[in-house]
Amino acid sequence: MGYRSDVAYVIKFDSFEKRDAFVALMLAKNNGDITQAVDEVKHDYKDNPIITFECTDVKWYPDYADVQAHEHLYKQAHELFDADYRFLAVGEDGAETFEEADEHGQLYDYISSVHRIETNFGE
Repeated sequence: MGYRSDVAYVIKFDSFEKRDAFVALMLAKNNGDITQAVDEVKHDYKDNPIITFECTDVKWYPDYADVQAHEHLYKQAHELFDADYRFLAVGEDGAETFEEADEHGQLYDYISSVHRIETNFGE
């Protein structure tokens, strides 16, 4: 079966123009894995120059090509466009993997984890 995780990341650009230029640049690479990653993110927000991604119950292993493509997106956005990013994965055992380049401290509100127990024992 394998270890499964819930995964999300956000990339925030200084402007819509930078976000759209980044998406165009990634698509111009003509790399199937990167193109698929771009297809899997949401990058058409009209009120905020962000790119977001989330998935649940997925095998998120660093040696998988699709995982490497997503990591390439947020790392290249930071390197090439000085965009901030926040990545969070929560494994089925509750272990967290976290990575960010959030020089402006603005991304915590977009992605955080919550661990809690909810019950309804009736009566």
